[in-house]
Amino acid sequence: MESVVSHGSNEVDEHKQLSKMMVTNLSSYLGDPEAFSRGIVKYIFKMPYPDLDADEIVKFTLQTPPDVGALMLFMDIFGADRQASLAKLRLPALVIASAESPLLEYEKEMASAIPGAQFVSIAEASHAVFVDQPGRFDAAVLAFLKTVPGWSSAAQQ
Repeated sequence: MESVVSHGSNEVDEHKQLSKMMVTNLSSYLGDPEAFSRGIVKYIFKMPYPDLDADEIVKFTLQTPPDVGALMLFMDIFGADRQASLAKLRLPALVIASAESPLLEYEKEMASAIPGAQFVSIAEASHAVFVDQPGRFDAAVLAFLKTVPGWSSAAQQ
């Protein structure tokens, strides 16, 4: 998952470390978009992937003008307070995160704000948990689906 639902401007008070990290990241991104993008691409995948064309992914990320990208990131974290929406969710919810995520405590907090949500952390994975650990990811999703009333694996095949 590797993301959290915004507290809006309250984020600064609610999560000082997260806010500091985000502002630092924004400064790094605007200071050297290509180096920042290369760092992000390297971070996304924990496992080595010989067929991965990191240069192509970086090239793709750089299609978004840095000022637009920075504003999108800023608004995603510090824009509208979306916390009240979490409490209104009435459908089964599963939050999957990397056990090594720098946002892990915030992701757990977010999951606990969703009524009845389940939280799973997966080790030996980075941002792209489903790529780094596809078997563990699939097993977590399947285990979750088995808890959903009315779900049938036979109906999904």
